[in-house]
Amino acid sequence: MHTKPRSPAPVHAEGTRFRHTDGTPYHPLTTTVPQADDATVRALTLSPFNRVRLTRSRTLPLDTLDRQVAALASVGIQAEVDVAGRDIPRTVGRLARHPNVWWCAPPDHEAQTDIREHDPGHHPLTVHGPPDTDFGAPWITHASVRDPQTRTVSRLVHELGKPVLFDVCGAEGDAPDDPEHALSGQELTCRLWEAVCRGGYATHAETWGPTPWSAYGGRLAGTAVDRLAFLRDVLDAAPPGLTHAPETYDASTLEAPGEYLLQYLGPHRYPRRPFTLAEGTWSVDVVDTWNMTVDPRPGTTGGAPVQVELPAQPYLAIRLRRRG
Repeated sequence: MHTKPRSPAPVHAEGTRFRHTDGTPYHPLTTTVPQADDATVRALTLSPFNRVRLTRSRTLPLDTLDRQVAALASVGIQAEVDVAGRDIPRTVGRLARHPNVWWCAPPDHEAQTDIREHDPGHHPLTVHGPPDTDFGAPWITHASVRDPQTRTVSRLVHELGKPVLFDVCGAEGDAPDDPEHALSGQELTCRLWEAVCRGGYATHAETWGPTPWSAYGGRLAGTAVDRLAFLRDVLDAAPPGLTHAPETYDASTLEAPGEYLLQYLGPHRYPRRPFTLAEGTWSVDVVDTWNMTVDPRPGTTGGAPVQVELPAQPYLAIRLRRRG
């Protein structure tokens, strides 16, 4: 499990990405829980997640919600609060003092105006819905999307010019009546990697057993969690200024132009991949996103086409970093 220190600094949107107010990049790795009771906070402390969606926050007593947001702040986790149906001036006025709070607003401008008027810290604010939801208002800092097709995140990022999170994209589990809540760990992990390498983000959920994490909290049981800790390590080691590279590559590719490239190959079993790199010396890593291994390859020199040979396995990524 992930045990790196977490920053409690507030987060704001900057272009299509997020940053802490101290300037460091923030990559939201989110999970869905009903509330942050003591057992859930303990589990989150040992997890890779740095953001949670509190799906029952609209029904919790304000004192309870206040304590839970504070508990999450104490371990450096951002907390999205759904204020639909609540007394917005009272709720926002109470919770806005927490550095880690985010707002999920009702889809009407009057309610959104109330949030903004009572939040002097201007915390992140979104509405939640399918891809055709109106996310365009300038005070909506990011889009919170409900859709399993995380590969389409790049289109929304391009159209909106703001961060896009696919906050409901399926769950690892064994739910009997909903195929999107009975995904394998491989499939959910793949959806999150696809979203990240297409310039956005996606959210973890878990529906195993009679008391699943995303309905009850308490304990994580799935196989995706460790793989998402590995993804977080990859992102934490990446440079700032990451963007999706749609015009150049036919696979999901994130890059800091001329400096860094991360390409995710998903279920495809390519034997090799071609690249044209800027001049300089580059390191080459073949990353197995499921087995959580990094295979360093001999470095290469940019300025001419190069090929990376692969073992023709699924769920690989290629990481290229300029070293000089």
